[in-house]
This record gives sequence, C-alpha cells and structure tokens, in this order.
Amino acid sequence: MTSMVAYVASRNPQSQTLRSVRLIQDAVSANIDAEWTILTPNDTTILPSDGTASEFSTGVDHIELNGLDDSARVKKAIERCDYLILGSPTYGHNVSGDMKILMDRLTYWGHLFHLAGKPGMAMVSATTNGFLEVGELMERFMESLGIIIDETAYHTTFTPFDEAMADQTAAAIVRALNTLRDGVVPETSERQELAFQSYKRDYARRDGSDAESRYWRAACSTARRSMNTSKRGGSCRNPSTPNGRGTFHER
Repeated sequence: MTSMVAYVASRNPQSQTLRSVRLIQDAVSANIDAEWTILTPNDTTILPSDGTASEFSTGVDHIELNGLDDSARVKKAIERCDYLILGSPTYGHNVSGDMKILMDRLTYWGHLFHLAGKPGMAMVSATTNGFLEVGELMERFMESLGIIIDETAYHTTFTPFDEAMADQTAAAIVRALNTLRDGVVPETSERQELAFQSYKRDYARRDGSDAESRYWRAACSTARRSMNTSKRGGSCRNPSTPNGRGTFHER
C-alpha cells in the first residue's frame, strides 16, 4: 500500500492548510489505495534546534537520540513514506514557526540529499499575500533534501483551494507515484544538480573525518565505479535512502 505523509505546521483548529491537505487526501484515495499519516504540532512535539549544529559533523541529532521530543517518529515517517507533503500557513511572508522548527531540525539532511528521489510537494495557505514567497522557500528547502517536487498548491481567501484543485493535485501525485513504481529514475532539477556538484567538490576534498566528508567520499567512490553506466559519465546515488532512489550525475 502507498504510504502518504503530510506535516501541516499549523495549530489553528480551523486551519485552511489542513483542510486543503484533507481534500488532497480524499482525491488521492479515490484513485489509489493509500495509507495516510497527517501530523500537526497539536499532536506532535518537535523541539527547536539546540543551536550547536553538531549534527552536521556527527550525523547524529542528539535531541532525537535522547528521546526529548517526537522527532524520531516524525523523521521515520518522512523517511519511509512514498510521498511527502509539507504544509504551512503564511505568517509575515514566511513559514509558520512550527514549520521553521522542522526545517531547522532537518537541515543537516540537506547536505546529504537524504531524501534523494522521494516525490513530494508543498501546500501553502494565506489570507491575502506573501504565499508565493513561502512557496518558493519551501520548494527550495524540499529540493535541498533531494525531494523531487511537484507544483506547490495554494489556498488564499480570494482563490480558495477546492475539490477541483485537489483533483488536479491528486493527479500529479498519482503520476509521480506511478513513475517510481515503473522503475523510472526521477530527474533532478538544475538547482539540485548545481548543489550536488558543489557538495561533491567541497565536502569530498575535506581531510576531516566528519560525517559529511565520510558520506561524500563514499558516494563519489561509488560514482567512479559506475562511470560506464551513464551517458553523462556515471552517477552518484544516495546510499542512505530506501532503494537508492534519486540519481545525481558525475561530471
């Protein structure tokens, strides 16, 4: 069964972001057999980053390791799902505080493309304006994790997210899932390719034994062994993701 996970970063019991995600849930479930997990800050506690940034060098999130919040459960759900939706209301042309906390806690994944090849999308709501800026921010963040993003969905007071929009969004989600099911390796974006080339060059050349350097040396050693497997000269797969989904190209 297809696993769908949504994290909706709103505490509002009348959240339009959550309402929109539930419309998407209904539309997707009308087309495929899917198991949904919808998380919100009302039922999930994620503590702010402690600011030490130690997870970048150690590869270990100590808040998660010590069981101080629900981040282990949230991360496991995100890692294991087939499709991920991140939803946020617009607060002052920015994401909500709860979404920013989640982003802060997952940022160290971005240097490793930890979710390489996983399909997903952002859902943004707003009263009037600022939603495009939030959508762009969330798209950049999701791509930094390696996610292959579908078009962001929006709800505003003047253009409410309705059943017709949910049907269109669901169709895109089903197409993305069918592409993976057919064994087609998803294409990375230009932004992801540029970041990959930069990380590969900078992190793999470090002399240190930190987690990021170890990862990139291992990933690019794999790429060199597969130089004859791609017309573009080999590829680096993310060994930390299920099924090795997501391919970046060795140049």
